[in-house]
Amino acid sequence: MNVEDRYLRSVERRLRTIAPEQRSAVLDDLRGHFADAGDAGRSVDETIRGLGSAQEIAERAMEEFGADASASDGRAERAWRLLQGAAVATAIGIGALAALITPVYSTQTEGGSIGGTPRTTTLIEMNGVWVLLVALVPALITAVPLVLPRAARAVAALVCSAVLTVLAVVGGISLGGFFLPTALLSWAAVIVWTRLRGSGFTRAWRFTGAVLTALPVTALLSGAFAAGAFSLQPGAWGIIAGVLVLAALIALGRRWAGWLLAALGLAIMIVAIASGELLTLMFIWIGGWWLTIGLAHAVATPRRR
Repeated sequence: MNVEDRYLRSVERRLRTIAPEQRSAVLDDLRGHFADAGDAGRSVDETIRGLGSAQEIAERAMEEFGADASASDGRAERAWRLLQGAAVATAIGIGALAALITPVYSTQTEGGSIGGTPRTTTLIEMNGVWVLLVALVPALITAVPLVLPRAARAVAALVCSAVLTVLAVVGGISLGGFFLPTALLSWAAVIVWTRLRGSGFTRAWRFTGAVLTALPVTALLSGAFAAGAFSLQPGAWGIIAGVLVLAALIALGRRWAGWLLAALGLAIMIVAIASGELLTLMFIWIGGWWLTIGLAHAVATPRRR
């Protein structure tokens, strides 16, 4: 990389908060200056001295495009707070409900007979009230970036997201596994905040979101085809069809489709935790998956005028 390329790269880094087309205009103008200087026989170093430092160029551009940059940064800030706040709320809700009402199945039977019914108890009944405090630790971890200074946000958010992921993976099918949706939302907050402050989300991102939305449904249908079993309830087929429609709408950039998908994911999580069935954790993961994709799409997609 030569001196001119390093200079342009440095300017580009300092212009992350302005609109992509404005950033491109500034860089194209600078390239024009370098080309003209080369034709006139001036060196690159001499041209840079005449233009000013990368920081000076960025400051002049920010003055010219300041309003748009401020609006872009404000939108990124609102999106990040909504997603990070959703991650905290999800951690609190899942932690409390998992400890208080989700049944834990036992191999013992009531009455001591083989024909008895399975004995169940909740985590808090089995381990005491301290388990509720343990269950709320992920919520405290997720809340850390919200209270730190903005300068420390990026590093703190990445570290907290990584810690939550480790807790969810190590926890597996135990209590830790319940917090995978919290980790997903925390990562989504970091990605959305970074992209909105930079070049934004392109059509490729929307198509990726649509594919990820349809992934659990296509996996379920593939398994059904492979097993030759199609005994799903009518309500399940309705959800499958609805999710595929929402995936298509997300690919088309419809903002409200994200809100609907997030609402569906949240409803599935609540029903799964309250029911306490054997597949509770799987449905919590699927619900958290759709909640994350839906919210990320909704807050990252601009309103249609």
